[in-house]
Amino acid sequence: MDIPSVGRWLMLALAAIQIVYAVRALKPALRSRPGQRVDARLALADHVGGAAASVALAAGDLTALLCALVALGPVMTWQLVRHLRRDGAPRLEHRDG
Repeated sequence: MDIPSVGRWLMLALAAIQIVYAVRALKPALRSRPGQRVDARLALADHVGGAAASVALAAGDLTALLCALVALGPVMTWQLVRHLRRDGAPRLEHRDG
């Protein structure tokens, strides 16, 4: 992969920002109570996986990028499922008639 040097520096800066967010998400993930652990840990995994993908992209390592995306895919999918299942989300109702 041929990424211009400006793009590489931007990816490294993005990875640094995501690491800061991951450190901020670590405290709630460690202190969460049973039943509330999933959301906090998914947020942490999302930031860590995003940082790994950004570093791999900045390094131009396609194999590492694909590995990071394979790990990040289920995390983002489960976040989407949990978001759609929340009580505040509108639900489809089945009506007979």
